[in-house]
Amino acid sequence: MYNFFNSILSGFWLGVMSEKSLDFSDELYYLRSKKYMDDRYNQSGLFDWEKERIEKYFSSSKTILLIAAGGGREALALSKMGFKVDSYECNQSLIEYGNRLLQKNNIDDKIEYLQRNSVPGEITIYDGIIIGWGAYSLIRGSKSRLLFLEKLYPFLQKETPLMISFLTSAEHGRQDKIIKNVSNFFRNFSSRDKTEPGDRLVPDFAHFFTEEEIKGELGQSKFKVVDYYNFDYGCIICTI
Repeated sequence: MYNFFNSILSGFWLGVMSEKSLDFSDELYYLRSKKYMDDRYNQSGLFDWEKERIEKYFSSSKTILLIAAGGGREALALSKMGFKVDSYECNQSLIEYGNRLLQKNNIDDKIEYLQRNSVPGEITIYDGIIIGWGAYSLIRGSKSRLLFLEKLYPFLQKETPLMISFLTSAEHGRQDKIIKNVSNFFRNFSSRDKTEPGDRLVPDFAHFFTEEEIKGELGQSKFKVVDYYNFDYGCIICTI
């Protein structure tokens, strides 16, 4: 719901916080949120919309690259479905928890550390790639997201499915305009990239995509959209 005061406040903090501060805020959020290190949640399996798309588009896949594995929910569920999953995460606490979770469930694979918004150093061709729940919305700025997508090219074969989930908004309305304008007033005093419509603090940074925006961004990266879903969350399946 639109809230003028919260929009001003979000714009101010987005304008004055450094990139390191925003990264730290994100890390604190996941450390404080008990959900992402809760056995019940992480052993609950895939969401219905995830399962439907993985069964439909990854049915012939054997190996999957999972970036932003969190506490292991997707890694565990995919392993139980018979996939060989190479999982990566940037939050050390989530990695430690996730690996204990996998071990308790007799899964030999481990979640490895990977720097935020990056790809593994060793290139391996996979049958499918999944960007963990909502993680694409945590990448700040369209330039950074486009660069991240380009880095995935060497890991993909033609027609290999790439699944991305994200936060959605029907439109970028008055709230987003206020946040952007307030934030960029303060960012004018630094060399940082400008805040974009859809950037919010909720309470950590997240970008909310319209359908047109997410499809356009993937199109700029030369990905072909195969399926678009938006009910509880946004999800898109694409290939090169």
